[in-house]
Amino acid sequence: MTVRKSDIPLTPRLTAYVSREAAAAELQISPSTFDDMVDCGRIPKPIRLGRMGTILRRRWIDVDSAIRGEDRHCPDQEPYFRERSHGTKKDCGRVVA
Repeated sequence: MTVRKSDIPLTPRLTAYVSREAAAAELQISPSTFDDMVDCGRIPKPIRLGRMGTILRRRWIDVDSAIRGEDRHCPDQEPYFRERSHGTKKDCGRVVA
């Protein structure tokens, strides 16, 4: 379930291991933009925790250092300027009765 960024309570001191939503809220971006940055390689992939490996967390220091220290960009484009990926142009038109 996706939670609104404004509804995620951030502690005064960010924890060492953060969830996807908390990290996106700290960067003041949407979780989907955060995912795009992970896919590009700008943000490191999460660490799996728990017995089943279903808990995904990132070390905040790794996220912070990746953003500050690396000049890597997506091979295509920045996530903000990518083209629509939810269908062809033909599928985007409105159906008028």
